[in-house]
Amino acid sequence: MKKMKKIGIFDSGVDTPEEIILAAGFTPYRLFGDPEIEPDKANEHIPPTHCGWTRNLLELAIKGFNNDVVGIITTHGCDRTNREFDIWKECVDVDFMYFLNSPRKLDSAALKFFINDLNELIIQLEEHFNIKITEEQLRENIKKMNTIRKLLREISNYRKEMVLSGSEFHGIVKKVQVSNKDDAVDILKAKQEELRKRQPFSKKDYKKILLTGSDLDDTEFIRYIESLGFQVIIDDLGVGTKYFWESVDETGDPIEAIARYHMNKPIHSTKFPSYKRFEVLRRLAIEYKVDGVINIAQKFCEPVLYDHPYLKKKFKELEIPYLFVEVTYNRESYKQLSTRFSAFAEII
Repeated sequence: MKKMKKIGIFDSGVDTPEEIILAAGFTPYRLFGDPEIEPDKANEHIPPTHCGWTRNLLELAIKGFNNDVVGIITTHGCDRTNREFDIWKECVDVDFMYFLNSPRKLDSAALKFFINDLNELIIQLEEHFNIKITEEQLRENIKKMNTIRKLLREISNYRKEMVLSGSEFHGIVKKVQVSNKDDAVDILKAKQEELRKRQPFSKKDYKKILLTGSDLDDTEFIRYIESLGFQVIIDDLGVGTKYFWESVDETGDPIEAIARYHMNKPIHSTKFPSYKRFEVLRRLAIEYKVDGVINIAQKFCEPVLYDHPYLKKKFKELEIPYLFVEVTYNRESYKQLSTRFSAFAEII
């Protein structure tokens, strides 16, 4: 299969319309950090009290992408990603950059605003790369992405059956988010066939967990949690269910359908209000009969820090054990959390 050029996605809320990128002839390529490096260059532009994950991504961007990354789309997620866009424009060597406004409000005016910005993104892509994005291409790629979402939803269910570990699933979602989407469909179909033949893993008394919080893109962190006796059977993460929650409507205007899809997803951890986010978490916790909830905040992730007192209070009322942990985007720091996780496992 011909190797496609990539459009990098810097997005804390997985609201970037991959269908538009695909219709433009590019592979959507979500950017992930590297917790084994220090953000030395990024620290020259951003204070150390700024989100470690976004500083890490800037560090990698300043060092340079592969030649096949020909553009970047930054989508309104949290205030940190928003404020960094101008820094990226000055410091990152990529010709095409676009800031997409994914609205916080979910009313009819916000829908119209989002549709207008999606259309502006199409115009900018067409003009910069001298291409034409057609309605037929959009419809075709909506179907392709819906196939991927459906496969991921089906594969996700193997977590609660103790057939698929949370860390393996996290790795699968990451791979899909950086792969050619035709390849991703083949990968997911093959994985689904494999899982149908797998037996549940060890009868060890794993604690079934709902994992929430900041975007977690380091699979090693999920693996570390598992080593302490937990199994993540459900989540509401960007590298997780937020990516494949529902499908885009395949009828009607494709741009409006894409806009409605992103606006109708459960509220992301980087956005307010807290009570809307809690309602989603409450439903997941009850539906999946979890033993506890773990809320992970990247250090200085202000939206998640803001939500924590409210979530703690509400889960206490439900008598569902809840653990809040603030982490540094660095693998060495994980080891310092073992006592807290072990104590939580004993409680539940």
